[in-house]
Amino acid sequence: MKIDKVIITNMGALKEKYGASMPRIGKAVAGLIAADKKRGIETRTVAIDSLGDMKTVKGTAVVDKDDRKAVKKAIDAVYHTYQPDYLLILGAPDIIPHQDLKNPAYDPNGDDDEAVPSDIPYACDAGYSTNPGRFIGPTRVVGRLPDLIGVPDAS
Repeated sequence: MKIDKVIITNMGALKEKYGASMPRIGKAVAGLIAADKKRGIETRTVAIDSLGDMKTVKGTAVVDKDDRKAVKKAIDAVYHTYQPDYLLILGAPDIIPHQDLKNPAYDPNGDDDEAVPSDIPYACDAGYSTNPGRFIGPTRVVGRLPDLIGVPDAS
């Protein structure tokens, strides 16, 4: 079966954040998958913290949601297995973290941001790195459906 879109999330982080509101999130995702199906788009959800989901893609489940290297490896495993047309990251950076890239414009007397948070590494085949030069050729379509960072309101 061809999978057109994979929705990637960290289910444990979502459950921790939303608690009793979690069924509302599940219903919204199910609605999105049903709407996709009506448009002829086959969509699957993969939880990068699920042993079963990650075993299916020959990857390792993410134990620490803030472990950027483990998250990058997990998303790469999902992509390599399903080769979807689209990857959709579900959740803000407190669910699926941005990758921190070294800021080439860093200057303590000007641009004092040493790192630039980015989803671009998820769109590239290159393995984990903080070097932005490794991620200049995106080959994947990646989007993010964020919620509000640190806000456990499912509405």
